[in-house]
Amino acid sequence: MISATHGIPMKTLHLTDSESWWKQIRIRTMDPGFSFQKHLDIMYPSPLRKIAVRYPRRHVLGRLMKHHEKWALQNMPSLLDQSPRKPIGYTSEKGTLAKPVSFRQCLTEWLPAALKSTKLDLIYSTDIHGRSLASFYNRCEKSKNTVVLVEAFTLNGKRRSLIGMFATQAWSINPRPYGDSDCFLFRADHDAMCFKWTPDPGNIENLENNAVSEQFMVSRSDFIAMGANNDATNGIRLDKDLVKGESHPALGFNNEPLPGDNQRTFEVGHLEVYRLIRDVE
Repeated sequence: MISATHGIPMKTLHLTDSESWWKQIRIRTMDPGFSFQKHLDIMYPSPLRKIAVRYPRRHVLGRLMKHHEKWALQNMPSLLDQSPRKPIGYTSEKGTLAKPVSFRQCLTEWLPAALKSTKLDLIYSTDIHGRSLASFYNRCEKSKNTVVLVEAFTLNGKRRSLIGMFATQAWSINPRPYGDSDCFLFRADHDAMCFKWTPDPGNIENLENNAVSEQFMVSRSDFIAMGANNDATNGIRLDKDLVKGESHPALGFNNEPLPGDNQRTFEVGHLEVYRLIRDVE
């Protein structure tokens, strides 16, 4: 049901499907005479407005966007600009791993919708700040959304690939797993791939598997990790000195071992962490 109010008597249209509803919404909102304030006054006449109008908090909007994102992409109106997005911006002269345009273009496809217009800003580098988990935590403890990039080498010193993870909360020593379902794992070169967390409907009643699959971020004094399994392996795990790492298929993420070619252990070369910032920041 939708009301027509553009300078004509109030009229209620009875629409029978979602396509008709959205068509009417587009017609009215694109009309030059459209006024959001006018509709607000009709729906919530003063003095009820302050009581009735409730705008969702950011985390509620985030959950709604995440839940409907796939449907929205499949049903995007043809009149919208669907050209490829520009690569994520880059602000750090001292960083190296995130400079390639191909990787930053991938990030625009992988990141949650609310972060696609941000820029990468270097906050930690093993070359600049030293190679230790303590330094990592110290540099990352105030940054909520971060991209961790890791050069993965084979044990004989041959570079395999650039791999990493996207974290939705600030990294810090924590006795419990944290983060949320927007976290993801990725391989940035050699057939770039993103492994996003997806709940398994078949595991709804398996409380143990559910608890393990929701170990999005794990950070202790002796390692950091993302993703987990019942056998205590992780989607990606880095040791205390940020020297060695391992990667296994993880519940929920359904990832390949990130370095590729079923390579599950690796040596850590250069490691960098970037926070995501907007121009106003």
